[in-house]
Amino acid sequence: IAVVGAGLGGLLLARILQLQNVSFTIYESDADASLRASFGGSLDLKYQTGQRAMYAAGLHAEFLKLARPEGEQSRLLDKTGKIYRDVTETGASFSNPEIDRAQLRTFVLDSLTPGTVQWGHKVIAVRKDANSGKYIFEFASGVTTEDVNIVVGTDGTRSRVRPLVWDAKPIYSGITFLETKIDIAKNAHLSAFIGKGSLVALSDGKALMAQRNSTHVILYSALRKTSAVAQAETTAEKLTLMLDEFGDWHEELRELLRVGENPTMRPIYALPFDSLPRSKTDNILLGDAAHVLSPFGGDGANLAMADAADLGKILALGEPLEKYEKLMRERGNASGKGAARMLEVFFDLPWSTMFFLKIRLYFQSLFW
Repeated sequence: IAVVGAGLGGLLLARILQLQNVSFTIYESDADASLRASFGGSLDLKYQTGQRAMYAAGLHAEFLKLARPEGEQSRLLDKTGKIYRDVTETGASFSNPEIDRAQLRTFVLDSLTPGTVQWGHKVIAVRKDANSGKYIFEFASGVTTEDVNIVVGTDGTRSRVRPLVWDAKPIYSGITFLETKIDIAKNAHLSAFIGKGSLVALSDGKALMAQRNSTHVILYSALRKTSAVAQAETTAEKLTLMLDEFGDWHEELRELLRVGENPTMRPIYALPFDSLPRSKTDNILLGDAAHVLSPFGGDGANLAMADAADLGKILALGEPLEKYEKLMRERGNASGKGAARMLEVFFDLPWSTMFFLKIRLYFQSLFW
């Protein structure tokens, strides 16, 4: 078994396979683990998906040590600063605590046998040998490997394994995020405004989304239109142009943008959710390699973790991969529909977003 990609889904699959003494190799393009030591924002782990995977990996207790129940607190505003929804209480209803993606990935990686991940192995092509029936991997280094019977693609949006299974390519949603990092230690005056969890402000086809992590805040600024921000060459230009877009917004909301550091453009892609791949008997997809969703559904990481839990169990028991695929497709299709609908209504308050949030919370209580 070759697992391609040491993201969260790939590492969880590796952990579960090791617990069951299943032999495999995991290949990762990063040179070492440090390259993503602080990568990503905060995740809310849903009980039936992400937390179930933590139990399957024997890591739920470790997760609880780092989890932040208060991170589920949320605040929804419009551009004037008017609050439409303010959830600040914590209690039994808060069953999906937050954790930094980087923290989660680190402790899952640390749970693996040393040397499990083959770092610096960027896969550029995978093909099947017609004579042996085995898969041949070509790496950027020029090295090849030819002793692979089952390929598991956990290599994300631009998966190199996906073409073995499916010819679909992710489609640009028309939305690009500008991601910045806010140092709360240097901007303590904004702490109470953001709250202990997340703050989302929506108006006029625009959004500011502040997400508290354990040591800092990640701000995502988004526009539902073509903008010069994406083409700006310098950091200063990006921030200036984005501030101009939010020129008539409440001053504290603009301040979130003004104090942001390390701006990164993140175009948002998604795969067609209504035609997820039907895998072959010896290769399979997991996580974003199988079902790239826009982040407006909030399910991406949880789906990858649930995929890992199900696939790990099925591989360990020697059951047909079609069983895993059915579970993965059902989850991916349901979440894909929700994410697509959310994308349609997300950017404007009050009624469209408030209505959809209520519907989403209802379905989450049933299924997630």
